[in-house]
Amino acid sequence: MKQVTRRLTSSIGLVTILGVLLVVAAPAVAQIKEPSDRDKAVAQRVALFLNHVHIRGKQLDDEISGYIFDSYFGTLDPLRMYFLQSDIDEFGKHREDLDDKLNEGDLSFAFAVYERYLERVGDAEKMINELVGDEIDFDVDEFAEADRTEAAFPKDEKAKRELWRKRVKLLILERLAGDEELKEARERVGKIYKDFFERMRQANNWELLQTFLTSATTTYDPHTTYLSPDTLENFEISMRLQLEGIGAALTTTDGYVVVSEVIPGGAAARDGTLKATDKILAAAEGGAKSDKTEWVDFFNMRLSDVVKHIRGKRGTRVRLKIKSEDTGETKVLELVRAKVVLKDREARGEIFEVGDDSSGGKIKVGIIDLPSFYMDLNAKNRKSGKSKSTTRDVQRILEGFKKENIDAVVVDLRFNGGGSLREAIDMTGLFIDKGPVVQIKRPRGETDVQHDEKSGMIWDGPLVVMTSKLSASASEIFAGAIKDYDRGLLVGDQTTHGKGSVQELIGLDRRRVQRDQDKLGAIKITISKFYRPSGASTQNKGVEPHIELPSLRSHLDIGESDLDFALEFDRVKPAKFTKYPHVPTALVGELLAKSKERVSKSEKFAEVRKDIERYLKVKDRKQTPLKKSKFFEDYKRKKAQQDAIASGHKAGGEKKKDDSSKKKDGDNKDTPEKGDDPKVAKKDDPSAKKGEEPKQDEAKKEGILRDYYLDEVLAITREYTAALRSS
Repeated sequence: MKQVTRRLTSSIGLVTILGVLLVVAAPAVAQIKEPSDRDKAVAQRVALFLNHVHIRGKQLDDEISGYIFDSYFGTLDPLRMYFLQSDIDEFGKHREDLDDKLNEGDLSFAFAVYERYLERVGDAEKMINELVGDEIDFDVDEFAEADRTEAAFPKDEKAKRELWRKRVKLLILERLAGDEELKEARERVGKIYKDFFERMRQANNWELLQTFLTSATTTYDPHTTYLSPDTLENFEISMRLQLEGIGAALTTTDGYVVVSEVIPGGAAARDGTLKATDKILAAAEGGAKSDKTEWVDFFNMRLSDVVKHIRGKRGTRVRLKIKSEDTGETKVLELVRAKVVLKDREARGEIFEVGDDSSGGKIKVGIIDLPSFYMDLNAKNRKSGKSKSTTRDVQRILEGFKKENIDAVVVDLRFNGGGSLREAIDMTGLFIDKGPVVQIKRPRGETDVQHDEKSGMIWDGPLVVMTSKLSASASEIFAGAIKDYDRGLLVGDQTTHGKGSVQELIGLDRRRVQRDQDKLGAIKITISKFYRPSGASTQNKGVEPHIELPSLRSHLDIGESDLDFALEFDRVKPAKFTKYPHVPTALVGELLAKSKERVSKSEKFAEVRKDIERYLKVKDRKQTPLKKSKFFEDYKRKKAQQDAIASGHKAGGEKKKDDSSKKKDGDNKDTPEKGDDPKVAKKDDPSAKKGEEPKQDEAKKEGILRDYYLDEVLAITREYTAALRSS
């Protein structure tokens, strides 16, 4: 039977944001209560939706039960270093009855495995405390398994200790490669695990439930997930790009809540007292003069619970007891909560001049950087016309561009993981004059066509769309429609991510009037697949560009097709639409030839090609050297891959200066090789590889970075624009 071991990535990362931000923490094991009637009801409803709503149309059965078994253990222990093989054998008697248990709301298996996991985490903690202080021989020629996701679980404690010895040595070597001293590296690795194990002891039933149920839902497809009430709230915040609170990012260190970032434009930033690295010791509701609310101590409190005490409605007051990292002084800070617009994930535009007299004159190119397709999920806000909307923001930018007499538009979707389907359709309408944008196939096989219904277009001139293997979902709808219509030129990686499925967010308690504490969360479930106007699905294969630029990302296993249980590629009947004469085949050939010539002479792109060559040589390597000299050499090679995933550098252009992909979410920056998709609810494990508002409430963003990659895209845009004008 298939072993579920590969990491599940997703196109839309969920971030817990408060006005304080933090990771939608991968659930942890701790003092878990027995499953409640509420927990059982949640499990039964999730099973009901899987059986009757998911596009696969497949009932929970013994085969899926086996997948759930593997997925759950793979989520808790992805590198197979905590559980023993005897644990797997013991629980293996339930391998084919988890479907029945889920249908009945029986969570005994999930809770029993969690309890065992806690025991094994305690065993590992003792080992690590000893190993970080042991003598280490960096000259011995030994190796660690590069990928343990399909390795055997250790057969006994001796084998387990050997795995952890090599793991600790590996993490210390990584820090030494980062220029840390040995003593500091030992302390840091020990501290990382200390913080991790502390978080493990602070989980609750909601987190356990989210871990287990998401392990089950993702066996239907990678994007079907269960969201606990807290995670659901954070998802809604991430979609509308605004929150109410103090405006700070938090993390935890040694049991203390620490400010990792003060968000520009927020209440804390305007006050100016709170600084990054300050500790928040406690909080009290209300102002000092009018409220006698008792202080709530934050030491060793779960970060999600801290958030609940600090987040609040705009205009209300909160008092914080803070300790300065610089002076050691403790003081009380009183803030009025305010709305903060998260501008690091909304559309922004900037104009660049391209070319010179020797190259045929200058043109003005307006670049729209779009990190996501966002919208306010609150229907009341949408009706009032005051909600956040991708289409509204992009239209405003385009109208500003037109006033500046730009010659061409570039839409940058390289780091856009998707978002609202409706916004993708409406935004496409800014560049076409009516017509089908996307076709949607429902669970029973029927297909309907979603159109841009508005006549006219906001921008009818030259259009270039930048894509990458990180461009997913709604980004692929937009890019696919632009390509099918021959409306614009696509430039980017070998293909986009390949997520051609549609998820619906369904509240599990939507038919019940309940108090907040009785809410059951929601299921984000795949109910449809979408197809381009031409009839081709973007699922698995993605959207190919007209002009491909060298990119390490094109060779990384980060696409939809690399995920377990990904839906298949297929086609439907093409919709009826009229193409534009903007991308003739002959012109694409000419532009491609000129681009290849420039790229071949570029030193920066030469570095990219070298990174690709080095990566392909080590891609399938089964072992990581632990001899210091060999490790350092190997470390340099692998860093190119890590940089490509983290920031896009050397993989298709550097990320913008504000780095929208950076988590402002309370993540422990010292935790190496974290899980990559918070809503899949993997363990946050360091051993595993988130009225109109006043302008001062908006977080500022830095300008778009013009690097070697963008320069090439702009050169292509100038030639493309000149060719269209002369045709």
